[in-house]
Amino acid sequence: MDSQYQNVITDLIKKQIVMLGPNVALAQARKVGGLTVDDDGTVTALNGNPQEILTLVAKQYMALSGQIAQMTLDSVIAKYPGVRILP
Repeated sequence: MDSQYQNVITDLIKKQIVMLGPNVALAQARKVGGLTVDDDGTVTALNGNPQEILTLVAKQYMALSGQIAQMTLDSVIAKYPGVRILP
């Protein structure tokens, strides 16, 4: 299950890299505790509750770009039916 969350978060970060640029997108993701990300946006480690980490990453991006980040998140999560984000 963690690998599925790892894939979702990687997809989300990579989409944000395209939208926000690598410096901003990676800096926001790296603010989330328990998450380790390579310079290309690939998640290399999740330490903690993966659902909580996904939620925190999503909130970081939504704080920057609001509805655009929400739409991106929705499209990424739609590919992973077993993955949920916390309210």
